[in-house]
Amino acid sequence: MNRPTELLAGLVLRLAPIAALLLVWYGIVHGFGIPDRLMPDPVTVGLRIYAGLFTEGDLWSHLWLTFKSTFAGFVLGSVLAIALGSVLAMNRKLELLVYPLVVLIQAVPKVAIAPLVLLWLGFDERSTVTLVGLICFFPAFVGAFVGVRSTPAVLMDLFHTLRASAFKTYVHCNLPHAAGSIVAGLQVGWGFALVGCVVMEFIMGMGGAGFLIDNSANALDTATAVAAMILLGLLGYIGGGVLSEAKRRIVFWEGGRRNG
Repeated sequence: MNRPTELLAGLVLRLAPIAALLLVWYGIVHGFGIPDRLMPDPVTVGLRIYAGLFTEGDLWSHLWLTFKSTFAGFVLGSVLAIALGSVLAMNRKLELLVYPLVVLIQAVPKVAIAPLVLLWLGFDERSTVTLVGLICFFPAFVGAFVGVRSTPAVLMDLFHTLRASAFKTYVHCNLPHAAGSIVAGLQVGWGFALVGCVVMEFIMGMGGAGFLIDNSANALDTATAVAAMILLGLLGYIGGGVLSEAKRRIVFWEGGRRNG
C-alpha cells in the first residue's frame, strides 16, 4: 500500500466514528422530537460554531482566555513536576522524605481547594493558572519519576565507570530513557489542565469557555453551550496531537516500538 493510500485510509478511520456519532446525535434529536432548548441538532451547533468563529467572532475571546490560562498553568505545573520527579528518582533519601507528601497532596481533590486558591490569590488569572498547575502536576511527575527510575542499571553503571557527573548522567542517560514516559504524562496532564481551567471559569464567571458554557446554559442558549464544549474538545485533541507529534519527532528512537 502506497503512502497516499495509507494516509487516506487513516483519515477515513479517524473520521468514521465522528460521522457515526453525528448521525446518531441527529437521529436521536429528531427521532424523539427533543426541543432545541434541551439539545440542538449537530447542524444547528455547527452553524453556531461557524458564526462564532468566522462571522460574529464572539467565541474567539473566550477560547483565547481558556487556552492562555491552560497553557500557562500546564507549563508551570509540568516543568516543576518533571524537575521534582527526576530529582526524587535519582535520590533515594529525598524520595523517602518528599514522595509521601506529593501523594498526600495529590489525594486531595483539586476542585475542593479552588475556593482557597481564590481566597489566597484573588479572582484573576493567577488563581486559574495555579489550580491548572496543581491539577496537571501529578501525571507529569509520575511520568518523570517512573521513566528516570526505570533507566537500565547497565547504562547507569557505564556512566559511573566513565565518571560522568550527575547532571551529565541525567541529561545523556536518564532523560532520553524517560522522555517517552514524560510525554505520556504530559498528554494526560493536558486534558486535566483543561478541566481545571474550565472549573475555575465556572466559579469566577469572568470569561473563558467554562463561563460561556455556564452562562449559555442558564440562558437556555444550548447551541452556544454545546458549541463551546465541542471547541473545548477540539482544543484538548489538538493539544494531545501536538504532544504526540513532538514525541514522534523528539523521541525518535522509540519509533520501532510502535506497531503498524
